[in-house]
Amino acid sequence: MASSFIPQRIKRARQQITVKLYQDQLARLYKYGRFIDDSRDYIISQALELVFKRNKEFARWVEQERKADSNPERPIPRTESAGSASPSGPQRDETGKRPRAEVLGEMQTKSA
Repeated sequence: MASSFIPQRIKRARQQITVKLYQDQLARLYKYGRFIDDSRDYIISQALELVFKRNKEFARWVEQERKADSNPERPIPRTESAGSASPSGPQRDETGKRPRAEVLGEMQTKSA
């Protein structure tokens, strides 16, 4: 088998989701699957694991969330009420959306 960045699969329980990709991304995903002889699901899963592992700011944020969740005196903000599925994080505001100025700044940086 050809050498790849993604290791061979370890079987675990999975949950199905639906994602939308750009056509060129889907074509490359299909080709990479043929290259390593594995499924799109596995490739996406491993790519996410790689991002989660390498993003040190995310790891710090997860640790802060874990510590905050274990604090019994912590009041529950309204955005974390039961049934709320909106993501929160360093790039999100109260509604779970990224600030418009930040998004515009990224767009300008990418186009430069």
